[in-house]
Amino acid sequence: MPSEGYRTELKLVSSANDVWGAIFAATRIYPAVLPNIYEEITSTRRDGFSEGSMRKITYGPGFKAVRMAMEEITEVDHEKRTVSCSVEDGEFVTKHYRSFKTTTTVAPLPNNEGPRDPGCIVKWSCSYINAAGSLSPDVVKDLMHETFEGLDNHLQRLIHSKAARS
Repeated sequence: MPSEGYRTELKLVSSANDVWGAIFAATRIYPAVLPNIYEEITSTRRDGFSEGSMRKITYGPGFKAVRMAMEEITEVDHEKRTVSCSVEDGEFVTKHYRSFKTTTTVAPLPNNEGPRDPGCIVKWSCSYINAAGSLSPDVVKDLMHETFEGLDNHLQRLIHSKAARS
């Protein structure tokens, strides 16, 4: 069965470096900032953000399509701010897909002079092989948009609270 794919882009206000850092602190940040979507993210192998790491994601009540997923980080390129993952266990691959892989890239906006300048584009893609009870990729795309928009809002609140204290 051939693999299918899906791509989406999202423009954020926060800098590429700040968003990249938040993605790599996902085990701590996602459940704290987006508890309705992410109940818990734990590292089950290695540190949870380097190649070969395995993470168990328990979804919150705001994402009813899947309760749990185990994902392996298969590739990390800090220079290009790109991370790829493969879902290895959980309902994504036992119920909806035979294979599900994602890649996220965070890039500064084209006219930015440096990685700390405000604004970035998050590019998210997935490739998958459908199973009988396939979950629409639009549901997953919406989840990723909600995740990145929530992270961006959180990062902006942090920046504004720091500026107010200065």
